[in-house]
Amino acid sequence: MLINKWKNKTFYWELFMCVSIFSMLVFVYIEHMVNKHWLRNVDYPFSPVLFQGQFASFFTFQSNALVGAYFLIRVLFYDNQIRFCKNKTLLLYVTCYITVTFITYTCVLFPATLKNSYETRTIDWIYSLFLHVVIPVSTITYTFLNIDLTNFNIRKYFKTYFWGYFAYPWIYTFYLLFRIFTYLTDDRFSSIPFEIVFPYAPVSNKTFDFGNSNSDDIIGSIVYTFFTILLLFVVVHLLFVVVNITYVLIFWKLSKKGKRENKINLETIKVKKSGKVIVNKEEVREEK
Repeated sequence: MLINKWKNKTFYWELFMCVSIFSMLVFVYIEHMVNKHWLRNVDYPFSPVLFQGQFASFFTFQSNALVGAYFLIRVLFYDNQIRFCKNKTLLLYVTCYITVTFITYTCVLFPATLKNSYETRTIDWIYSLFLHVVIPVSTITYTFLNIDLTNFNIRKYFKTYFWGYFAYPWIYTFYLLFRIFTYLTDDRFSSIPFEIVFPYAPVSNKTFDFGNSNSDDIIGSIVYTFFTILLLFVVVHLLFVVVNITYVLIFWKLSKKGKRENKINLETIKVKKSGKVIVNKEEVREEK
């Protein structure tokens, strides 16, 4: 039975999510373009062309855009729920991605910002907290309240859907590696601060200027950068794995609990219809 979307609170929740996410992303993009301000505090002349790549390289913006796109499709096809909208696997995927954003920010980026006393504008704090905390928490809450765990099969998930979950993280990783490779092999970008190319590099004034730097310094910087990035990718991918498995185990437990409750309810209905009385053996044992 179709429910009137205008009378359904869930519809307004989904509408708020997609509208607020895309509005904030557009605002952040326009605000930085108009004020000619990099997403990282780097001492380098602002370039609208380079900013496009920098903006697209942040996992925060990409993961929020995925969540926004998911809710947008649900809103557009609310009256005629297509298969996409009913796919609990996709909802699990986007929830995991935005959870990684939340964990990375609260456990790493936010403490680092406070510890190193980075200069951060008030407007940056507002959109940062919104995209890193408000949206992730709202998405996680929505998922637990609305995901359909009927016929949730943990074996089928790991056999059929688990590896599909890594498609986006791997695409994102290859995109960053492509940016880094281009940066290191194209002399035109040698004077650009590495923080513009790789969004999660420590803030510094180092560049890979092959023409004006000592060869030992360049090699040392490249080796240090390589192992830093490698370690970051390994840790982040482990986080992706842990987050996904944790959610799957939680949903599996909830699914089993739901099946038990449904079974008890069905037995109760049958008993009421037949006029019989069921005695719970465990309760009798406890009374004895």
